[in-house]
Parts: sequence; C-alpha cells; structure tokens
Amino acid sequence: MEVRCMMCGKKEGIKEDHIDYRKLQKNPKAVYICTLCMARAFHEAKEGQKPNKPI
Repeated sequence: MEVRCMMCGKKEGIKEDHIDYRKLQKNPKAVYICTLCMARAFHEAKEGQKPNKPI
C-alpha cells in the first residue's frame, strides 16, 4: 500500500507488518506520519519543554 506523509508529503510503501497498516486499510483517509517526521516532532516537543539556559 502506498501512503503519503501529512507533514512532508513523501510517498512511502508500507507492508502488512507496518503498525499503521490496518488503520489505513480500514480508513484510507486516515492521517499517516512517516518515521522521520515523527522523530522530528518528538524532538521539537522535548526541546520545547526544556527550560531556557541563562545568558
């Protein structure tokens, strides 16, 4: 199955063993985010929670 990432627009082919395969098979319009964008969003969220360093 070929899906498109909602954040970067990259097309990826996923197989039956992928985590989101069943969700996307039931609802083809479901949101899919690739692993790179997921890691980027996770990192930005973690960095945003850290206190600012004093100057």
